[in-house]
Amino acid sequence: MDVLSKVAHKNKLKVLYHEKPFKGVNGSGKHCNWSMSTDHGENLLDPTVKPETNYRFLLILVATLHAVQQHGALLRTSIASSSNEHRLGACEAPPVILSIFLGEHLTEVLNSIEESRPIKNFSVPEMQTIKLGGTALDVKVASLPAISRDLTDRNRTSPFAFTGNKFEFRAVGSKQSPAFPVTILNAAVASALQD
Repeated sequence: MDVLSKVAHKNKLKVLYHEKPFKGVNGSGKHCNWSMSTDHGENLLDPTVKPETNYRFLLILVATLHAVQQHGALLRTSIASSSNEHRLGACEAPPVILSIFLGEHLTEVLNSIEESRPIKNFSVPEMQTIKLGGTALDVKVASLPAISRDLTDRNRTSPFAFTGNKFEFRAVGSKQSPAFPVTILNAAVASALQD
């Protein structure tokens, strides 16, 4: 933000960090990509191809969900400002509603565990960069190869969404440092893990 302001000033411009609550203009904000790793660099939120048998991942996932559910009001307080509270949610996640989106596959995994039933079959993705199961997008053109579709939240409607191997906390205001909200998130997850 400092670099943007300095470069703008040199060019006789001004950078506005306001959340822009104007009709027809999406509000801006920050996305905090958040995950946890071991002291050896292993991502604890990497679901692998079969998240239903990755118990370490499931523990961290459920602890994170519990943390947001138990401490949602505190997380909202950590991102609250007058301009952020009035940010429009047209095509972005409105920060006043702290919802969580996991995607179809992880939702099915957790539902199957809760209901003590077998998991619905998901196809293994064809792209190596996406480890979470996905489906194929059929574009009805025979000459094109199958296009793997990620099952995570890409439409930005949830302020706290799982996006492949991390959560995106999408409610931080555009003028705000993400340090305090991430500190609160870390403390909430630590509390959930202790519980």
